[in-house]
Amino acid sequence: MAALDLAILQLERSGFPHEAKSLEALRDKVRGLLPKNKIARLEPDCDALLEARGFVARPGPRPKIDTAITEQVVESIKACRYLNIFYKSRHEAEPSMRRVAPYGLLAGNRRYLVAHDPASRRPGTIKTYRMDAIVEAEVTSDYFTRPPDFDIHAFAEQGFGLFQRDGEIEDVIWRFSPKAAEQARGFIFHSSQVEEDEADGSYLVRFRAAGWLEMIWFLYSWGDAVEVLAPEHLRNGVEKFRRSDFPALP
Repeated sequence: MAALDLAILQLERSGFPHEAKSLEALRDKVRGLLPKNKIARLEPDCDALLEARGFVARPGPRPKIDTAITEQVVESIKACRYLNIFYKSRHEAEPSMRRVAPYGLLAGNRRYLVAHDPASRRPGTIKTYRMDAIVEAEVTSDYFTRPPDFDIHAFAEQGFGLFQRDGEIEDVIWRFSPKAAEQARGFIFHSSQVEEDEADGSYLVRFRAAGWLEMIWFLYSWGDAVEVLAPEHLRNGVEKFRRSDFPALP
């Protein structure tokens, strides 16, 4: 049932309303065949799974993730039980064990576990862990309390992409050249964006977010058709990589 709900959401967000309606009809027929007591038990699980996913996965390349690890992570999120993970970061030669309180998942071309690390020197800090970097996971018997004000969607919207570094959020300003303005207007770069048309035909976008590395990857695909006005360190990160020979825009 949760898989059907996820498929319906993905179709709606991808611009296929007719197909989404067909799946909704199928879901409703399946629910109609189930005893009421089973539906009552299914609903909390489906809701938890949908919330845990956070975002519907996008098409394209994606890393390989062990199914058994995913099952342990989802069970930990649903049950509010601490999760022991063996995690190998880019800076470690070997995986190290971490005990975390999982709050949800962010899904895209990578998948991230969003969790609180009780061993962090800064209480309340929420971190993101690459699912493909978790080599082992085990649900513990110890329970944690998820903060009632935590919202996986609100957390996700702080970032430009999936990964967020704590304390990295800043104001961002991009200017698209007149030749790229029409194409850029077709994008929602961030949920907080404010748009402005300039007299020379350029298109200005302002928003507040984290995720500099993912911004740099994205901006590279626009070649020299976009200029970063702020912040300075983002501008410095892309300036020498702006190309003029791309045959098309994103």
